[in-house]
Amino acid sequence: MTDATVESHPHRLQKGVLSVPNGIALAAAAMAPVLAVVLNAPAAAPEAGLALPLSFLISFIACLFIGNNVVQFSRRLPSAGSFYTFNSQGLGRGAGFFTGWLFSIGYGILAPGLFDAFGSFFHDYAVSTFNLNLPWWIYSLAALAIVVGLSIRSIRASVRIDLTLLSAEVIIFLILAVTAILHAGHGNTIQAFVPSSAPKGVSGVGIGVVFGILSFIGFDAAATLGEETKNPRRNVPLSVAGALGAVGIFYVFVMYSLVAGYRLNDPKQLKAFINDANPFVTMAHQYTPWLLQPVELAAVFGLFSCFLAIHNTTVRIMFSMGRDRILPAAVGKVHPRWYSPYVAIFVLTGFTLVVGLSTGVWLTPGASGAYGFTGSIGTVAIVLVYMGSSFALIRYFWKLPERSMFKHVILPALGVVALAYPLYAVAKPGQSWPYNLVFWIVVVWIVLGFALYRYFLAKSPEKIAALGTFVAEDDLPLEEQPEALLTARATSIQEPTVADEHRGDFEETPGGAGN
Repeated sequence: MTDATVESHPHRLQKGVLSVPNGIALAAAAMAPVLAVVLNAPAAAPEAGLALPLSFLISFIACLFIGNNVVQFSRRLPSAGSFYTFNSQGLGRGAGFFTGWLFSIGYGILAPGLFDAFGSFFHDYAVSTFNLNLPWWIYSLAALAIVVGLSIRSIRASVRIDLTLLSAEVIIFLILAVTAILHAGHGNTIQAFVPSSAPKGVSGVGIGVVFGILSFIGFDAAATLGEETKNPRRNVPLSVAGALGAVGIFYVFVMYSLVAGYRLNDPKQLKAFINDANPFVTMAHQYTPWLLQPVELAAVFGLFSCFLAIHNTTVRIMFSMGRDRILPAAVGKVHPRWYSPYVAIFVLTGFTLVVGLSTGVWLTPGASGAYGFTGSIGTVAIVLVYMGSSFALIRYFWKLPERSMFKHVILPALGVVALAYPLYAVAKPGQSWPYNLVFWIVVVWIVLGFALYRYFLAKSPEKIAALGTFVAEDDLPLEEQPEALLTARATSIQEPTVADEHRGDFEETPGGAGN
């Protein structure tokens, strides 16, 4: 794609620049596996106890159901919009609008929380290691500046950094996990996978599953790279499946190493574990003291790689909505030289600064403050989108000849069932302050979305008609394009849709995308 082409058609990301490892890196970094086990294991331990690995195994299986939705849709509809495009095509334009609306707050609110948490974690590390006591927000601002620079300059550089940091973090924790298991002695037990091992039995395992589900949020990030990935119908599903599978196995293995190494089959050790703010550091002290510094650094850099991945994921969802003109059209533009959604990047950066600094000061920036609060809001919104995608998959494939009862009906239905309890546990009434606000914040956001949707129906129905029609499949010959897209274009309302206005965005230019 030449610079002149980008200037003429400013709504097209650069094609074919990413590979399967790049997609895996983004999705895995968005899940932040090291950060997830560091924060969510202590949170789940009082309820799940010795059965902690079982809770994460069940969570893994539940997320595989939703992962199937992404894989099946991405084979036909690879797009930067991800679930926004999927649900538009599966359930109609109204569902697509609300998917984008929920996704924008779901992923968007995660960025300020990560901004805060990075500053908090790095501040604590600098104080304990170098006795350097600078305000947390200085570290947060430095991280945000690097994230913005990488996002604007090159998605390839971003995902390569994610892959490098992620590999180092995972290797460090795997070394700790293997060492702990080898030295655990009688701590190794099959009881870690028996429901009755939890202090509260099956219900305790269920609470542990909630935290396990939270640990998988972000696995779909690779789907937002659909327009920038080589052979997206093949490689995006491989990226999603690869990231979900690798991180799921990592979670179960590391959680088992934690209960074995800490010897949670001993009631005294379980009590000590529940009162331990960072059991992985304790385990490193006991088994690998030479690995203590790398373990602490892995948590810090795990936060940064997650921040970078969530930022890149969110701006692509915003970019898709701007391209469809649900958000201001400028948000759907790409940089004439670097092909990045630079306006969306600047908008998200401003949002991150305002919300991150205000919530960090209001609630403190750590895991039990702004990070946990914003993460809960994002989780409720994203889980609603995940559940919607299950219904969308069933409806989309219902009348298609390739419909599989197992892949396109049973698995998505199980996905809805699997997410129902975790959603209730996060949003249920009676939560402590400020988490009792989470449900109402999401409700208010949905009401605002409904008002905006009604406005577009009355004033700009052509925008609703064009929802979700920008997909990488437009590069295929007409006869190979999904029927839903052809139908949408054939029935678009009166005025040309956004997709029609920029049809040239999807035409191959001489010399390929790299020129």
